[in-house]
Amino acid sequence: MTTTNLPKTINELLRFRAATKGEKDAYLFLSGQPDDEQQQSITFADLDRTARRVALLLQRHSVGIGERVLLLCRPGLDYIAGFLGCLYAGAVAVPVYPPRNRQHAARIVGIVESAGAKAILCTGDDFARCTKLLEDTAASHVALLDLDAAKPLDASLEPADVAPSHVAFLQYTSGTTGRPKGVMVTHGNLMHNLALIGEWMGYHEESTMVSWLPPYHDMGLIGGILTSLFGGFRCVLMAPERFIQHPFLWLRAISDYRADVTGAPDFAYRMCSRRVPDEQLATLDLSCLRTAYSGAESVRYGTLAEFAQRFASTGFDPERFKPCYGLAECTLLVAGRSAPRPLRTVCVDQAALQRQKVVIKRELEGLSPQMQERDGERVLVSVGVPIGEQRVVVRDLNTNERCADDVIGEICVAGQSVAPGYWQQYEQTIATFQRGIGGETGQEFAGTGDLGFHHRGDLYITGRLKDMIIIAGRNYYSEDVEYAVIGSRPELVPNGCAAFTVEADDEERLVVVAEIERTQRKGDLDALLKGIREVIWHRHDISPGSVLLVSPGSVPKTSSGKVRRSECRNRMRDGELTILARWDADDRMSYATQGAVASIASTVSSAAPSVKIDAADAGCNASPNASKVEQLKDWLRHYARTRIDSRTIDERRTIPPHIVLDFGNEGLLGMQIDRAYGGLGFAHREMLEVVSQLATIDSTLAFFVGLNNTLGIRPIMLHAQPALRDELLPLLATGRTLAAFALTEPAAGSNVRAIGSTAQRIDGDHWLVSGQKSWSGSSAWAGVINVFAKQADGAGMIGLAVRQGTPGLRIGAEDLTMGVRGMIQNTLHLDRARVSDACRLGAIGQGMAVAQQTMNFARLGIGAVCVGGMKRCAQLMHRYGARRRIGTGLLLDNPLSRQRLGDLRHRIDGLNALIEHLAADFDAGRDAPEDGLLIAKILGSEFLSQSSDELMQMLGGRGYIESNLAPQIFRDARLPRIFEGPTETLLAHLGSRLLNGSDDLLGYLGARTGAGALAAELRELGERLLDDGLANAGQLGGAAHATNWVNYWLGAVAQWALLLAAVEQAAKRRGVDGATLEWAQSQYELAVEAAQRQVGRRRVLSSAAQIAEWALHVEREIGPIEQTAPGATQRLDPLLRAEHDARPEPSDAGVALADDEPPPTADDAPTPAPVAPADPELKREFEQWLLTWLGERLRNRRIALTAETTFVDIGLDSILAVELTMAFSDAFRTTIDASAVWDHSSIDALAAHLATRMDRSMRAHAGAASSDTSSSL
Repeated sequence: MTTTNLPKTINELLRFRAATKGEKDAYLFLSGQPDDEQQQSITFADLDRTARRVALLLQRHSVGIGERVLLLCRPGLDYIAGFLGCLYAGAVAVPVYPPRNRQHAARIVGIVESAGAKAILCTGDDFARCTKLLEDTAASHVALLDLDAAKPLDASLEPADVAPSHVAFLQYTSGTTGRPKGVMVTHGNLMHNLALIGEWMGYHEESTMVSWLPPYHDMGLIGGILTSLFGGFRCVLMAPERFIQHPFLWLRAISDYRADVTGAPDFAYRMCSRRVPDEQLATLDLSCLRTAYSGAESVRYGTLAEFAQRFASTGFDPERFKPCYGLAECTLLVAGRSAPRPLRTVCVDQAALQRQKVVIKRELEGLSPQMQERDGERVLVSVGVPIGEQRVVVRDLNTNERCADDVIGEICVAGQSVAPGYWQQYEQTIATFQRGIGGETGQEFAGTGDLGFHHRGDLYITGRLKDMIIIAGRNYYSEDVEYAVIGSRPELVPNGCAAFTVEADDEERLVVVAEIERTQRKGDLDALLKGIREVIWHRHDISPGSVLLVSPGSVPKTSSGKVRRSECRNRMRDGELTILARWDADDRMSYATQGAVASIASTVSSAAPSVKIDAADAGCNASPNASKVEQLKDWLRHYARTRIDSRTIDERRTIPPHIVLDFGNEGLLGMQIDRAYGGLGFAHREMLEVVSQLATIDSTLAFFVGLNNTLGIRPIMLHAQPALRDELLPLLATGRTLAAFALTEPAAGSNVRAIGSTAQRIDGDHWLVSGQKSWSGSSAWAGVINVFAKQADGAGMIGLAVRQGTPGLRIGAEDLTMGVRGMIQNTLHLDRARVSDACRLGAIGQGMAVAQQTMNFARLGIGAVCVGGMKRCAQLMHRYGARRRIGTGLLLDNPLSRQRLGDLRHRIDGLNALIEHLAADFDAGRDAPEDGLLIAKILGSEFLSQSSDELMQMLGGRGYIESNLAPQIFRDARLPRIFEGPTETLLAHLGSRLLNGSDDLLGYLGARTGAGALAAELRELGERLLDDGLANAGQLGGAAHATNWVNYWLGAVAQWALLLAAVEQAAKRRGVDGATLEWAQSQYELAVEAAQRQVGRRRVLSSAAQIAEWALHVEREIGPIEQTAPGATQRLDPLLRAEHDARPEPSDAGVALADDEPPPTADDAPTPAPVAPADPELKREFEQWLLTWLGERLRNRRIALTAETTFVDIGLDSILAVELTMAFSDAFRTTIDASAVWDHSSIDALAAHLATRMDRSMRAHAGAASSDTSSSL
């Protein structure tokens, strides 16, 4: 700048550039695929106008001068306009990475609270996501503004006239070791430091800079974006992710746009040297570069030499390298190499350096292959001299005096670029920014926390004060160890290594965590572990306590690429690293899992959660019920052979009364009820073991027993009030009463929030319940039904144990199901059913929690049923394969048969390991994760469905024959896939929870399965999938659909992640073999690949409109095909009919009632044909028999029975009903169905019904001489 009135603030600077270079391109932003690169540009004048509009937007939302505004924009032109717009408004900008998930959102919430933000700015593309992630957080009250809303605003607003001392932005820097702190950077700091940068770089107004650095950090924001604004030249930008994925694009932009200025951290140059192939290198021309600075992390001589040698053919001049040093507390630049000063390096004695001494063995100017590190030496690159009038001194840590040359101490800085301090952290500001140094009177210094020394006027950095490794009294620098490791092994990711210490057995031990290139994950990891240990020993004379190989991205870093060693230590401790292989000195061995994640939890800290499963967890403890469990399983196996006919159960759609009765007598219908109530007192694992055995015999019976024990009994056992529990549990324990569960409604299947049933509290002691419940299994047989309805006062949901026979409760018609046909499914109608508050389950308003907890455990039961079902499939498949001969020999010898049976074995063993692990949590008094129980149900149902299909296929034509059981097993296997939520819905729900951070799976993986590493990889995958999905939103129908698509595929991966973790734990205790472990690993990898492929799909998904058009074409081709034959009694669901009436009809077919249409009543039923009145004498005979039998059977209840006594008054249960009908049949030599008892509410009504039917039957058999004639009712 040559004007006399130089700008003193960024606001004045932008106005100056708009006035003098208005039509010149200020910024170009590159995006898109490497082979289809797109660019956006903005001139200085347009940038000025856009910033004015953003400032006006902020003013209209009451953002005043000095108030803080979070900037949640992705890298790009919108970010630049948003930042400068904040400054134009006089506000304080707070640049922050946009949140990707709930975990990221938590950090943003912390910054909002720390900064006291008045508003948050984001782009339209991120507005919905930010809204969702920040809702229900402490930041939800802050105004979230869409930058797109500023576009139509007027651009005439005058920028705020602020002083140079005014804070321009807060840089929340996480640092490499500390917690985030907001550095206050003023306009004056910026203008001073930008002037120093201009002096140091030597650019001119026709220069071009290329930068991919994150704009949220000082190096990207100040060293890139603002430097070009200050210099008035063009800056070409791209997102950091673009460089990380394709390092070549950085160099290509330099070549194409003839950039003369660029810069990056050390790892970026190293990455280019290793990842840019020869064919790409041949297209580059880097002769245009005049400044290639290297900063933000230690500058390594080997990196510079390697880059210079690799890109010499492109015209790159190594003299253009400018190592530099700076930090956010000093705005940015502190020191740097300036031409014509040569690049200087020194080789120092490693042992002396460990004692904080500098012994220089060799010195060199420039780059030379001869300057290679030797054993016992370390090469240090000079970062130049202080720029401008800034003062840089090295402070002795012991004396607080200024150090002489070649003495190591803390680097301290003074000058106009030093920030005033940390935002609202007075004590830390004094400690860091207001240091006095002996002999330096009258001036305060900012301590950097960096260690270094001066030599012949040049500054050399040796490391971070807090990252010093002290072992056996000797000092080592983390960066030295990390560089030695990365430099020696090309398999490792540049800048992907962290070295730190942990305390174990009262001594410090070195731990090295290194990221492996993705292409090397299937390599020899044992050899790599050994090589890392050897290089550390040879270079530093120490041996690590642990070496961990992790997947890329596992080592945490700051926004500028610095390794966060303390955070890495914490993640290792918490089991959150994606560990691929590991070596520990204590074990003297390595653990490596090829081709998948080996989730081995950290054992270096006593604070780390134990992953060792005890005997109880392993399912091998000798519980007091063990013998009873085996006896019950033996009894079931014998009973199945003699008393169960699955085909008859299926064909007649009912469970024979003797089975219900016998199961009740054996305790199967109340397995977990305490023995004090007459139950078996089984643990969770024991009950699931019995249910699984029953599933090998008959799926219908397994579901009947399992759901009675879970959905039926569990809410009462755990949530009923004491009096109700004491009353019902003895009856439920022995099956004298069955219990059912009613939550689902016609319009509320997977979406329970759509429940329309209501419960209104009256007189303080009762509830009036109205609504309709669908597909309530066994409700027609149950004595008590757990009903869940919304409270009329809107205060939540209520759970009530509703007794059969309650006035207003009516059982609707049976829904004829495809499978599990012996277990009746009914619609339940409630018309102002009056229920006592004494029957409440759980607290008022907490009914949903009771229902959810119940369903969660039921899902584990479904998984156990599926294990049993798969075992039956395996048995039948093996029998058939071992006996069936085909053209090539036994069917079993066929490779495809062996492959399918082998996979079936793995499915059984893997799922069983997961179920045992989750059940162990319940038995140990811990809450198993909701997501884990969900996964058990999903995997179980999908595994069983696949297994039953393969059974039918293997049996060929025999599989199509009903008598061979395969068709029934196939039909039954469909229920688990839709019961308690369809698989697809649940997977999308699971993925959504993971992305939103509301899951309980990731924490569980680390804390209870030792697979925190796997959790970290899953978290990382979710973030990548979401980014890829949103980037590919155009192919998927928009951002909302893209997110749903990502949710589903992430959920699909998550299910395999948990299974893999459970199988790994089982493998450690030899619960599964190595083949099953390899299978689980392979399935996990396949799921990851499928998710990545589907989310990044290039083929566009058909839109709903396109599908509708195609479906209409099909409709025209085939016609409506609506079957309306005379006499047909079954009608299609309204949603499936040719003509859909938006007004649902009042039926039991699972259809929602219209709001203004009352529930159907008995009056709505077809009028039955008139029947002759019952024979009075026969009625009195049956009535007397009923009174006598019931009086004897219920003598202990002290009930005064009369003909008008209702079965509700008696408390008739399902078992008693079966006993009653069997006794009546024996006494009168006839057969009646137990349903007759439920259809008639009193003794009088039942006697009349029986007399009418018997009288009619007797007349039909007139003339029969024998009194043994049997009649059927």
